[in-house]
Amino acid sequence: MSPGRIGSMVLRNRIFMSPMGSNLAEPEGYCGQRIASYYAERAKGGAAMVIMGSTGVAWPRGSGNQQQVAVSDDRFIPGLKLVADAVHAHGGKIAMQLQHAGPIAVNEPLQGLPLLVPSVPEDKPFDWPVDLTPQENKDMFEAFFAPGVVISHQEATEDDLEWVIACFASAAIRARTAGMDGVEIHAGHGYLISAFLSPASNRRTDRWGGSLENRARLLVEVIKRVRAAVGPDFPVWFRFDSQEYLLNDGITLQDAIETAKLAQDAGADAVHVSANADKSKGISFSEGHATHFPGHFTANAAAIKAALTIPVICPGRIEPALGERLIAEGKLDFIAMARKLLADPELPNKLGAGRQDLVRPCIYCYTCISQIFLGTHVRCAVNAQTGYESIAPIIPLASQQRRKRVLVVGGGPGGMEAARVAALRGHDVHLHESGGRLGGTVFFSSIVYPENGALITYLARQMEELGVRVHLRSTVTVELARALKPDAIVVATGARRSLIELPGADLPHVFSGDEMREMVTGRYGATLKRKLPLGVRAMIRAGKASGMLESAARIRRLSNYYLPIGKEVVIYGGGLVGVELAEFLAERHRKVTLIEPGPSFGKELMMVRRWRLMDTLRKEKVTLLAGCELLAITPGGVVYRTKNGQEQARKADTVIMAIGAEPSGAALTESLRAVCADVHCIGDAKELGYIDGAIKSGNRLALAL
Repeated sequence: MSPGRIGSMVLRNRIFMSPMGSNLAEPEGYCGQRIASYYAERAKGGAAMVIMGSTGVAWPRGSGNQQQVAVSDDRFIPGLKLVADAVHAHGGKIAMQLQHAGPIAVNEPLQGLPLLVPSVPEDKPFDWPVDLTPQENKDMFEAFFAPGVVISHQEATEDDLEWVIACFASAAIRARTAGMDGVEIHAGHGYLISAFLSPASNRRTDRWGGSLENRARLLVEVIKRVRAAVGPDFPVWFRFDSQEYLLNDGITLQDAIETAKLAQDAGADAVHVSANADKSKGISFSEGHATHFPGHFTANAAAIKAALTIPVICPGRIEPALGERLIAEGKLDFIAMARKLLADPELPNKLGAGRQDLVRPCIYCYTCISQIFLGTHVRCAVNAQTGYESIAPIIPLASQQRRKRVLVVGGGPGGMEAARVAALRGHDVHLHESGGRLGGTVFFSSIVYPENGALITYLARQMEELGVRVHLRSTVTVELARALKPDAIVVATGARRSLIELPGADLPHVFSGDEMREMVTGRYGATLKRKLPLGVRAMIRAGKASGMLESAARIRRLSNYYLPIGKEVVIYGGGLVGVELAEFLAERHRKVTLIEPGPSFGKELMMVRRWRLMDTLRKEKVTLLAGCELLAITPGGVVYRTKNGQEQARKADTVIMAIGAEPSGAALTESLRAVCADVHCIGDAKELGYIDGAIKSGNRLALAL
């Protein structure tokens, strides 16, 4: 957390808010209070530098999305100043990322104009539309296209490039006039400058293509022109791709090192390392700039720093301890965080106070990024205030407001979030959980997707920190609720999942979701006891007695060596639960068939994560059968009807029913109205929404109490 420097600018610590599009601009590219509050919250939380992502230097031309912040005209300066002032009020610095989207611009096709490119791209099939839901297909089409739109391309001429360079320079002047502390030139992620840098997209033979020096010419000229426009004392840096993944002829690390040297010589004060990937592939986003791999860019960043004298900024799922070590070793200068600061804007302050245990974790579900693809604004599955900072702030009770006794029924993420926010506001909160641990079904999901476990750990710690009175193994009845005398009741009992009525569903090799959970915890009833062999029951008892089954992480490790499931598994239900379980079992060398009655797999997952997961399932040779109905289960497998109406059979040692979830809270909610007039049902107890829906509904309900 030591201070740092870029050019003439001194920064209070080494944490940047990495730039990302937010779609929080007002109509016509203006900045208002909503986006100002969004950035101010990260400065208030202690980030040294907030980079305002993807501002359009030529807006509406070259815009990466239709709700983009514009910096193409002086009329936008007052709104930009509002944002800068909001960040400065909390002691932070703010820079503006300058962008021309080039090949990925959205407004040109709508206006019948060609996309500006270095070279006309070759036709290439896209693999990601197949894993979109019908609704997502509709939403993306409406957000970025219109009926009859034809996409065309224009190779940039000398005049075009001179205009682009001038746009960057003029935008930098406006940034300085608005009170920004620096500018970042966006030269990554397949946008215009990145497209010129990449040999995969730049096949020109003039002075703007061919050699590395020629391909870097646009970046170099932009830096020089911007530097001349803003003067020597105004920090100017650039973000670029240290590598292009999934492309045989893309940018290499050595290319990036040489490009960075040229940019440094041109006058750049720092370099912000990132990466790109083949945009025709759905996994490109989680392979490239929004990486799913912890510390993915750090080796490239260290290699680039070794060749330069200017500071290096590195993003990419860097945990604080790793970032601190790499800075101490001189391999990096600054750590950039995007998703982490959406999940917890207070992360820098908490680290500075030595309270990393209070940091709300990002679970890398890609809710934030996926919203942009759907034409809506940024939000976060674990932080319901993100994107709503000025609309739904957590405000403590005023002196004239009555402190209520709030009874929360259920200790899953929705119940704990409702308890957290209610306690933060000043209410007296009592949480009752019928099970022996907090977390609800998310504890079990964290076995197959460990990132979820960190969220439960955080929320459970919040119960302790905020004085929420937690009662485990406590089933709330009307009598118990009456004895507690609550002023408000929140029912957050989650969903229930049971076997559907089907021939063979009661066979011993068939398990419901609830039975899988019983098996994992060792708290199984008579039905599951009948299904499990004596040796398996003995292993489960031993695991329970040793405490092994009390930790999702330990269960996950153990499952690599022992798993009481057959070698050939059929999972019926290809929603979130089914696809995550299929991945988990396939990685443990099971031959998995996933049968889904609907048209799409993993529809509850955000698309960017779904693209990654579906890619993994295909690589693991999971058989994917969509639009198929399970007809019967036999001692040796299953019988199902294909979407073409044919009946087929498939062998299985184990059949898992990952279907049939339904809200569980209606009856209890109604019965508790006899005790209290103010009764609410949230999360999956009311409507299936998983972590995202549970957190948001719990948060909003608590704000209204």
